[in-house]
Amino acid sequence: MTPFTVLGGYLGAGKTTLLNRLLYANHGSRLAVIVNDFGDIGIDADLVVGRDGDTINLANGCICCSLSEGLAVVLDGLRERADDIDHVIVEASGVSDPARIGDHAAPFGFELRGVIVLADAEQVRARARDKYVGATVLGQLRGADLVVLTKVDLVDDVGLEETRSWLTGIAPDTPIVESTRGELASALVLGDLQPSPFGAAAESIHPSDYDTWSDGNPTAIDRSVVADFVEALPPGVLRAKGIVHLADDPGHRYVLQVVGRRSAFTRDRAWRDDEQPETRLVVLALPNTLTDDVTFAESARRMLG
Repeated sequence: MTPFTVLGGYLGAGKTTLLNRLLYANHGSRLAVIVNDFGDIGIDADLVVGRDGDTINLANGCICCSLSEGLAVVLDGLRERADDIDHVIVEASGVSDPARIGDHAAPFGFELRGVIVLADAEQVRARARDKYVGATVLGQLRGADLVVLTKVDLVDDVGLEETRSWLTGIAPDTPIVESTRGELASALVLGDLQPSPFGAAAESIHPSDYDTWSDGNPTAIDRSVVADFVEALPPGVLRAKGIVHLADDPGHRYVLQVVGRRSAFTRDRAWRDDEQPETRLVVLALPNTLTDDVTFAESARRMLG
């Protein structure tokens, strides 16, 4: 199933800036980005190679779709092109509920990988107190799997810490990561963590910016061990991805995906004849999350020996 991610956040939080960076970044993924208005994205004409109705085709293999006919119509059309798409990203309207948009994924054959909500570090607390929009802002934050605190360069250290503390009170189980001018590792949005060979570093995700951990083992494991591993992940874990070799179904590989507080464990294809069945995992977390966490270390040892 094609991955499906929702980007939400109130007006001015920085969703379009983040989308632009994703569309222009060299991440190697063919994205289908769904937006309300092409004009807001401001796609460079040199990047456009064609247009088909409400879809703009880009030279890097990405496409941009307008919501002029409604989300259901767009998703139905994308389902027919699923083999040509690596990831679907929906930019939620600033006044919509991004978690409800995420509910559209499964009926159209997509796999919801996460609801990511952007929050303006300078304005989010004031907007949450506003009698007209406050309920909308709070609802967006509480429905998020991951909160991205944007425009952190516009507030001082005290204000930033107060906002982080406030967000933790609003959504206590949701990881928070900071961003300036839309700069964010693509792995956080796309989940393009590669389960790397045994013990190898996850080089694609800027290890200097985050805690990373990866390892592998060919020994088949029990399902309960996988569940225990997910349960033991510290609150600062932002993303985790893995290929799992299960003892009770050794002929098939399984895929583990974790995005903030959301996780999915699904049966994948059969192992190919030229593949060594194995479990391989990579975890991306906030700084200083994994190093001294005894519970995580024990659960990782049970997963990988």
